Amino acid sequence: MILSNEFYLFFLSLFLQLSADALEQTGMKYTDNQRVIIYVKDVNDENPYFINRPLPMQAVVQLNAPPNTPVFTLQARDPDTDHSIHYFIVRDRTGGRFEVDERSGVVRTRGTDPFQLDMEYVLYVKAEDQNGRLDDRRFQSTPEERLSIVGGKRPPQFYMPKYEAEIPENRKKDSDIISVKAKSFADREIRYTLKAQGHQGAGTFNIGPSTGIVKLAKELDFEDLRQPHVYQLIVTATEDSGGFSTTVELTIRVTDVNDNAPKFELPDYQAHNVDEDLPLETSILKVKASDADSGSNAEIEYLVSDEHFSIDTNGVIRNAKQLDADNNNAYYEFVVTARDKGDPVATGTATVRIYTKNKNDEEPKFSQQVYTPNVDENAGPETLVTTVVASDKDGDNVRFGFVGGGTKSGQFVIEDYTGVIRLHSGSIDLDRDKYELNVTAVDDGSCCEGGAATVHTSTAVVVVFITDVNDNKPIFKECSTYNPKVMEGAPNGTPVLKVHAVDEDKGVNGQVKYSIVQQPNQKGAKFTVNQETGEIFTNKVFDREGDDGKFVSVTVKATDHGDPALEGVCSFTVEIEDQNDNPPLFDRQKYVENVKQDTSVMTNILRVSASDEDADNNGAIVYSLSAPHNPTDLEYFEIQPESGWIILKKPLDRESYRLEAVAQDKGFPPLSRTVEVQIDVVDRANNPPVWDNVVYGPVHVKENMPVGAKVLSVKASSGIEGNPTVFYRLIRGSTAQTNKYDTFYLQQRQNNGFTWADIKVNHPLDFEQNKEYNLTIRVE
Repeated sequence: MILSNEFYLFFLSLFLQLSADALEQTGMKYTDNQRVIIYVKDVNDENPYFINRPLPMQAVVQLNAPPNTPVFTLQARDPDTDHSIHYFIVRDRTGGRFEVDERSGVVRTRGTDPFQLDMEYVLYVKAEDQNGRLDDRRFQSTPEERLSIVGGKRPPQFYMPKYEAEIPENRKKDSDIISVKAKSFADREIRYTLKAQGHQGAGTFNIGPSTGIVKLAKELDFEDLRQPHVYQLIVTATEDSGGFSTTVELTIRVTDVNDNAPKFELPDYQAHNVDEDLPLETSILKVKASDADSGSNAEIEYLVSDEHFSIDTNGVIRNAKQLDADNNNAYYEFVVTARDKGDPVATGTATVRIYTKNKNDEEPKFSQQVYTPNVDENAGPETLVTTVVASDKDGDNVRFGFVGGGTKSGQFVIEDYTGVIRLHSGSIDLDRDKYELNVTAVDDGSCCEGGAATVHTSTAVVVVFITDVNDNKPIFKECSTYNPKVMEGAPNGTPVLKVHAVDEDKGVNGQVKYSIVQQPNQKGAKFTVNQETGEIFTNKVFDREGDDGKFVSVTVKATDHGDPALEGVCSFTVEIEDQNDNPPLFDRQKYVENVKQDTSVMTNILRVSASDEDADNNGAIVYSLSAPHNPTDLEYFEIQPESGWIILKKPLDRESYRLEAVAQDKGFPPLSRTVEVQIDVVDRANNPPVWDNVVYGPVHVKENMPVGAKVLSVKASSGIEGNPTVFYRLIRGSTAQTNKYDTFYLQQRQNNGFTWADIKVNHPLDFEQNKEYNLTIRVE
């Protein structure tokens, strides 16, 4: 209740607040703070409730229990502060055998008659708060509760009618899951046991016999289809000695944990021949990832690492920006990430390569917008003025001309393919200080299919300044006699040749310095020159069998010191001499041949074949035989040194022969390589399969043939009557040209009782890398 002095403080605070409001309305300011304490008085408005556990209420009574023997105590609580709890029997189904103490709640026996063994005596009881009156007759009370009393003894009672628990799949082995407890009416120790309902879940959990603590016995995996997500278990509580027991259901639910990352169906996705002018947001390809988890742990969203592309929730990749086939080596490579919605998030990745198809959408670009060459006023016909350079990112060929059309402008002409500008071949009269030429570069659309329908033009300005004084350019008089040679593998800096240019001018105008002219599209200079002496040196180690080839072109420029300087050039070819640096290579990694036992002496058995990339004697091959495993095998066979044919020398009398064929070139020192030759002897009645054609091909295919496409079908017929089945095998050779890297694969099929072998593409073909393949197929 609120006390009188607190009423006083409350009204005083209210009065001061009203006074302050009144003063503020009259223009006066007044401020004060007052702490007010309000006490709330409890009202008896809550019902009492029983707190007895376990439920339902159960008890036992001794058969010979005397009157006033306590058998159970009712316990109730009331949240109100002024409660007065009384206990009552509402309905008596025992015939008056029990009574309850109204104040203490103790249920006692009445009368002297003995109780019957195993008979159940039922009372319906309640508790009333007699300070909580509802009306003239009723008080606040608990609901009726059933109290079961059994004569003599009864099994234990669990504190809960059933038990439930939920655990994540990553719960550690031997960790506690839930604790169950049962009450013994005989005050005996209780032992707990656990078993699974049905066949699933056995052995997954165990229980402490004395503690009732259920533990995890083995690792869980939500994704394992052999493990249920819900375990239905039975817990049994058994009293010591007496053997009384009771059971209760235990349900354990396993929840998913995000322990599986999304996984793509493929590690690498590719899209080919995608137009670079593809409209924005066009679907290009679709990726797909899956997640073994469940729920949000398996919900996947996709991301891409390249801003040129976007991806939706279905894994469809679209172009978010305009594509460009002229950059990035004509393809885009990026990573697509699959991310689930688990906590923590798990991710998986795959690589995407999108190959673009070029369009003729780029105009030629001049190396500079303004060229400023100098020409002597006394220059004669066909004098070199300058060279304009233009390139097209599309890879088109470029033709040059002058604005307005044609390759002639006044006294100047331009070579349409090279961009070289010269004075014309007629009479020359350079009477101005400078000449301004507008030059055009036009592409031809050769880069792409249909590219010629759209051509592009760009322009540049050539300002030709006319000077006098230095009227002789350097000349390489002996240029036509230069035929130097360099041995392949020679170290960097090896001397090649000393060139010499003559300038008829005097003084500084006749002094020259030398330089190497870089070839178009050439990466790095292959030679260097001493600008003072004209001595040329190698700037790399050459490989005659590699990209360098047998001959390398060199252009040397001599520039005089005049103002402006004049230039003279000399182009010649350097021959790369062969060095014996490549051993022979057999076309197979191993030769196996079946030979009939009655094969005639001097018959050609098998031909081994090797190739050598070197030239002349360095590439000339001589064959020989050895028999390291059994030297007597050489008594049966010999090899033709030039052709590689292995010939039978004497009749066959064993089942198998193992030889080694040696291919040795004629270089100095010679290089060689060996290959194993296995000759298996078959019965003279054995007829080998017969090919429809002894040689197949040549077969011509395009380099853009897709992987999996059929190149050729071959067929052989069985030599065994009544057994038409044959087996094919594609022999893997020792070089790329003989299928060392499984560029092709073989697939058998049946058709009309015959077995065919289809040769198919296994890896993309590249004309610039390998122009020809020699395949060997074995049939048995």
